[in-house]
Amino acid sequence: MDFFNQEIFQNNWFRYGFLLIVFIPLLVIIFNELIYTLQRKHEELTPPIKTFKNYILPLIALSIVLTQVLDFTRTSTVMKILETFIWILVVNAILAIINTLFFSGKKNSVVQTKIPQLFLDIFRVVMVLLGIAIALSVVWGFDLGSMVTALGLGSFVIGLALQDTLGNLFSGIALVYERPFKEGDIICVEDYTGRVIEMNWRAIRLETREKEMIVIPHLVIGQGTIKNYSMPTKIHIMKKEIGFGYDIPPNKIKETLMKTCYDTPGILSDPEPEVKTNDYGENKIIYEIEFAIADFKDHEDIMDDFMSRVWYTAKRYQLTMPLPQRVIRNVHETTSTRDINRQKLESSLQQLPKMLPIEKSRIMDLADGAIEQFFGKDEIIIHQGDSTGYLYVILEGEASVSTKNKEGKEFVISQLQKGDFFGEIALFSSRTSAFTVQALQDLKVLTIFPDEVLELVEKNPKLAFYLDEMMDIRRSKMEALKRV
Repeated sequence: MDFFNQEIFQNNWFRYGFLLIVFIPLLVIIFNELIYTLQRKHEELTPPIKTFKNYILPLIALSIVLTQVLDFTRTSTVMKILETFIWILVVNAILAIINTLFFSGKKNSVVQTKIPQLFLDIFRVVMVLLGIAIALSVVWGFDLGSMVTALGLGSFVIGLALQDTLGNLFSGIALVYERPFKEGDIICVEDYTGRVIEMNWRAIRLETREKEMIVIPHLVIGQGTIKNYSMPTKIHIMKKEIGFGYDIPPNKIKETLMKTCYDTPGILSDPEPEVKTNDYGENKIIYEIEFAIADFKDHEDIMDDFMSRVWYTAKRYQLTMPLPQRVIRNVHETTSTRDINRQKLESSLQQLPKMLPIEKSRIMDLADGAIEQFFGKDEIIIHQGDSTGYLYVILEGEASVSTKNKEGKEFVISQLQKGDFFGEIALFSSRTSAFTVQALQDLKVLTIFPDEVLELVEKNPKLAFYLDEMMDIRRSKMEALKRV
């Protein structure tokens, strides 16, 4: 009996059958416990572990059954195919584990910084080639030494055939090593400007402002100049040249353009904008404006807003912007232009009695103390705390009146339309304005100077009462809103 048991145990089918019955279920239990633990802490590691449990382990068991129980030889085609498939699954699972542990850049990753995609692609290629070499050597019995020799002899031909491809590959490695840009940066290469959305082993992909995708090979990038608008800082300095006539003092132009810069949303106050007298042209003085913005991606919108505001500023302060050609003027033309402007002002003044309690006989007294001004949409005419003392009467467009409390919360008091006025609070006793007035659309106003308004009020009690009444109404609204 002992001899029989000993003879049975020495048979391969019995030993390997015992191994399959005992150890394979034990390994399955261990893998299940490991998967359960990883799902709570490192869920991203569970797929490769499941590959080992669900595919690799059963295939190994099948290999054992075929070779040790059913007497299949390892040199048979069936076994070679099976073992090759097992090696493919093992290499794939190991790659997944290494990628998760070292290259994912996540919180649980050993390497916290994100590894460039190009290096990951090269690493995967090397691992796959290593797996293929092992499978060919161990499973199919290839002589790796002879293979290396054959590859060495054919490398020259392969190098010539893949010259551009290899050039892109090594240029890409150099770019990743130098890191002149990264994904998400806005760069300019070969006259193409866009945001880097991908960088692979052969090229980078840019997304332009027009939502186009531009593919630029590494070889082209390595031979050209790269302009990175996101490094070393996202702050971008913009420059613009604008010409104004010789009849306006440069200091007035500089002051006006500086105010336009500060009033334009998106233009930073630190570093401060700069306005320089750059050159004297044929019929204009050329000024260079420099200002900073927080991010280059907004440069077109901010420049559009700034240039639009320059037009309104020039119109408001009667700054001449000569046309790009030679204009010959004579005395009669100049006088005629002034007469036209005078007629426009008088026409606007004639509308005042319909808007304010002012006698028609006194309207023309304001001709030398009033001007027409234009404001663009979203421009602020009066800031809370200003003490300008001007009275503005709306001729066209709409504006909003708002105020801020001590906590900085903003309240809209009212919306003004044609015929309404503002600025009256700052007229009396040198008081500052309690409101901010902003254009809701393009605005045309008749601006009356403080001295003219005060003189008009002294001679017209009805106007003084009306202005005081409007101040009380707006002040009451302001106090009511602040109490809410």
